[in-house]
Amino acid sequence: MKATEVKAAIRQKFIGNEWAVFFEVADGTGANSKRYADAVAMNLWPSRGLELHGFEIKVSRSDWLSELKNPEKSEAIQQYCDRWWIITPAGIIKPGEMPPTWGQYEVSDTGKIRQIIAAPKLEPKDVNRQFMAALMRRAGEADRSEVFSMVNARVAEETKRIQQHADREVERLTEKYQELRKKLEGINAATGIDLSRWTPEAEVAACIKLVHELGVFKTYGTLNSLQTSAAKFSAEVDKALCGLKAAEQPDIGGWEKAGAV
Repeated sequence: MKATEVKAAIRQKFIGNEWAVFFEVADGTGANSKRYADAVAMNLWPSRGLELHGFEIKVSRSDWLSELKNPEKSEAIQQYCDRWWIITPAGIIKPGEMPPTWGQYEVSDTGKIRQIIAAPKLEPKDVNRQFMAALMRRAGEADRSEVFSMVNARVAEETKRIQQHADREVERLTEKYQELRKKLEGINAATGIDLSRWTPEAEVAACIKLVHELGVFKTYGTLNSLQTSAAKFSAEVDKALCGLKAAEQPDIGGWEKAGAV
């Protein structure tokens, strides 16, 4: 889990009109800033005491152990807080390791925060102008790393969705192409016409349309009728050709009579 994910979990828990949340809060501004808290949340309801909560985020065991070796570095911000929390993924902190003045939160893989050890009520110092300036500076800024993380996550999600859609479309078109290719190969095998190469497209299309409109392949009766018509037409053609041949033959007998005269 990344620190930006833990920050998102903090923002999700400390929301609404009850809390104001700030990230990467220093103990002052300019040259006066020496230490930072990962997050500070202020309760805005007088009925809840207007408490100020500070948070240190640790996402690895080594980070946590380093914090334990130098606990006084949190004092710069903790001195102004009513409660101080360490917030980590599960399994970072072992039992018995928590300082007595700190509380513990754990963040699940789904981003839910669970309290492990309640943070005791501290006796904070009054907030001075330096710390107030640091809070006001953060109040006018969005946490860039968190925003970038959320934007990148949305971009990655949308990119994945588009890629999945493109993959499905490519698969569909590939299947359609294979089906058409198979049909063309069947036509080529049956007719000797390779439609994938150059062909007289208009003539082929006209022939196909004619055969389709005549209904040649619909029923046996249609085929039989066409066969009968073709035979009748052939007979008429033969008769006509015989007549033409007879008319074109010279009258040999007539020529002989003319020679005798």
